Amino acid sequence: ACGRSVDEKYPKKNKRSSSVTFPVNTTYSQVCGIVRGYQYGTMDAFQETTGETVDQTYVDGLSITRGISRQHLWTLAVGGNEYFALRQACPRDQDPYYFLTVNAFVGDHFYCETGFTTYTSGVTAWSDPLWDGAGCIADTAHSCDKYGWFHREIGPTQDDIEVRWCSDQK
Repeated sequence: ACGRSVDEKYPKKNKRSSSVTFPVNTTYSQVCGIVRGYQYGTMDAFQETTGETVDQTYVDGLSITRGISRQHLWTLAVGGNEYFALRQACPRDQDPYYFLTVNAFVGDHFYCETGFTTYTSGVTAWSDPLWDGAGCIADTAHSCDKYGWFHREIGPTQDDIEVRWCSDQK
């Protein structure tokens, strides 16, 4: 995707984000979709990011928002690997050691998955696409069987939809 910098005030400092906006010419009250991605190198999902708002880099992955004010719709996060260090893992419901918090504006509207089972750098995980639930640890947030299509009901709007790639990785 190509587009504007996530941080308009300091665009040269944030070269790890880009976006594409989908114009909407009708009223809608539900948003659904499916995203297929492939992980390259190491990521750390919601951890070690500098963003506290939807306008900042709050995740390594995709941020789907609506409107000029960027109202959060869905987040697709990328974790380091299935057994990565705590600070780089996806949040897990059943393991308090890995129960990591996400920003309040994200809530339960996210998927988090990794394409690697062990630490890997400089390689693309072609054999395990992201956010499909396959190869996903069974106790990750929102259970793997729900992965695939995301769905969100909202109030009626005609806002454009923006999909941003965000990452604090080099």
